[in-house]
Amino acid sequence: RFLAVGFLLSTLLVNSRNLFDHMKKVWKLCGEMDKSPVKAEVGKKFILEFLVEGDWKHIIMGGPWQYKGDAFLVEGITSGIDPSAALFTDVLMWKLAHDLGESLGTTMMIDSSARGPINNKFLRTRVQLPLFTALQKEIVLVDDITGEEFVVQVRYERLPNFCLFCGYIRHVEDICDLPAGERKINFSLDLHVHPVHFDDPRCWNLPDCMGQPHQSSSSMLWRAPKPTTLGLPDPLVKLK
Repeated sequence: RFLAVGFLLSTLLVNSRNLFDHMKKVWKLCGEMDKSPVKAEVGKKFILEFLVEGDWKHIIMGGPWQYKGDAFLVEGITSGIDPSAALFTDVLMWKLAHDLGESLGTTMMIDSSARGPINNKFLRTRVQLPLFTALQKEIVLVDDITGEEFVVQVRYERLPNFCLFCGYIRHVEDICDLPAGERKINFSLDLHVHPVHFDDPRCWNLPDCMGQPHQSSSSMLWRAPKPTTLGLPDPLVKLK
C-alpha cells in the first residue's frame, strides 16, 4: 500500500465527497484509492491510500492540484508517521522566469524540453515554493561580468487562489487580516499563467471549469508554519 496526506487550503467548508469526486476525475487514477479524514482537521486534511504506486507518485509529484481554485496539497508518508503532524510548509510549482536559481524556493526540476516561442523569453523550473511567505512578483539578477543589476518578472503556472493584498496563498482579499490602512492591491492576477508544457496528460490537462467563485468566510486564517527542522522523510519511499 502507498500512503499520503492530502490538505485542502481553503477557507470554505467543503463536502468531502464532492471534493474527491472532482479530484478523482482530475487525477484519472489507474487503481483504487481509499480516503479517511484526519480527526484533528476534519474536512481539510485526509489520509489517502493507493493500491497503485504509479497513481501515488503521480498525485504527489504532479501537482499543484486545485479544487474550486484552492490548492489541494499532497505529501507522501511512511508507516507509523502521524498524519496530523504533516506541516505542509511548501507547494511544488512551476515558475516562468529568466533565470534559474533558488531565489523563490528550492529548485526541484529544470525543464529543458519545453517547446514554442516562450523559450526565447523564459526559462521554466519547478520549485518547492514556501507557503509561509508571500508570493514574489519579481527577482533581481546581477550580471556576473558587469555587476549590473536588473529586475525580471516572475510568473506561476496553475497558481491557486491568493490574496491580492498580502500575496499569501489560500485566502482572498475579502477575508485578509491585514490592518485596514494596509489593505490595498499589491499583487496582480497576471502572476498566473497557463501551463506551457504537457509531459503527462494526467498531470497537466485540467478541466476547463475549476469550480465556483470564492465565497467569504469568518473562519480564522491559516498560515503555513516556518519549518524548524530538516530531515523529513522522502515522499517517494515505497511503503510495505
